[in-house]
Amino acid sequence: MKFNPFRPNSIAPPDLFHGRDEEMVFIEKSLFQTKNGNPQHFLIEGERGLGKSSLFLKVAEQAVGTTLLINDEKANFIVINVELDSSQSFVDILKTIAADFKRALSEKEKIKTLAADVWNFLSKWEILGVRYHKLDDSLIQPYDILNELVLNFERLLKQAKGHIDGVLVLLDEADRPDEKASLGELVKLLTEKLSKRESNQVVVGMTGQPGLIAKLKTSHESSSRIFTIFALKPLTTTENKAVIQSGLAIANRINKEQTTIDPDAMELISQLSEGYPHFLQEFAFKAFEIDTDNNICSEDVKEAAFGNIGALHQLGHKYFNDLYFTQIGSDDYRRVLQAMSRFSDEWVNRTMIKSEISIKDTILNNALQALKTRNIIIPNPGQQGEFRLPTKSFAAWIKAFYMLDEEPFRNHQS
Repeated sequence: MKFNPFRPNSIAPPDLFHGRDEEMVFIEKSLFQTKNGNPQHFLIEGERGLGKSSLFLKVAEQAVGTTLLINDEKANFIVINVELDSSQSFVDILKTIAADFKRALSEKEKIKTLAADVWNFLSKWEILGVRYHKLDDSLIQPYDILNELVLNFERLLKQAKGHIDGVLVLLDEADRPDEKASLGELVKLLTEKLSKRESNQVVVGMTGQPGLIAKLKTSHESSSRIFTIFALKPLTTTENKAVIQSGLAIANRINKEQTTIDPDAMELISQLSEGYPHFLQEFAFKAFEIDTDNNICSEDVKEAAFGNIGALHQLGHKYFNDLYFTQIGSDDYRRVLQAMSRFSDEWVNRTMIKSEISIKDTILNNALQALKTRNIIIPNPGQQGEFRLPTKSFAAWIKAFYMLDEEPFRNHQS
């Protein structure tokens, strides 16, 4: 039995983190600016599977000083790192932030002593403890909670001055709360109140899927303006391979027998994943499991990808089966999706689709209408007759089925 270092079902640890250089440089500069009283809030938007949570884990590690910044200095922030969900209200989000504020302080005994009244307040504030769910939220004034949170940030910064660099508030999965939670208003008011009280060593970071910015604007039109915004992109081929090599290095430190990988096998994993870290972890994990001679080869990768419980099967169950199988009973409709996947999530028209497959006009028109009605493809509001797949990751998953054997796809067009 071998230790498998890859993590398809959880956040990848910092040891498997590669890429995101532009984002990391800005965030490190933001921490430096915040330390010196000029917070630069940031928002990372990207599809599922692109590693947003892993990015935040890396940021948190640097902010608490576990690893060095790019200038070889250590940061020393109080890091509040919370994952939001669809059930949370405005009040719930504040409770979650405050509860993790308490957790973060509990890990720093010296700061707890210096800011004793902050610690005592958080410890006694019932709505942050296990009993808060018994309270009637209608009796709780949301802005009072927000004001108390701001006041305690201010107290902490004053009482621990010189001992911490500031406070980093990370809100992961920020697209999940309903619009009624008014997250945009919450972050706008939080940052404004801190600024008015000259508590300028608190910085907010946020991640979410595409659509997060629009959701924030529904509760406060100018809420997105407080952030520097990054659109997370897939990893490059070089970065994909660096993740695989790092994983094998971890495995070889733990396992008695060393595992190697053929260059073409590494290339194949990179191609199949198309730069999606979650896909990469899934394909690499399965290939590592399949291997029996401590050398991962292309055949191992193919079996790992296409086996009955292989990586494509797992990714389908997690993300795409409903779109590609459950809602579609026609192979012709799936052929249209396969043709569209060759253009990733770019806008395509009928001519472009027919350049990829041989299909009758009536069947193509019926397919496009059905796929549009079921929200499996998206029509271009600015150009009639153009459509695209909803995400690059959906396209990458479809393409992976045909990457290793293009000819059967062509043979089944007639």
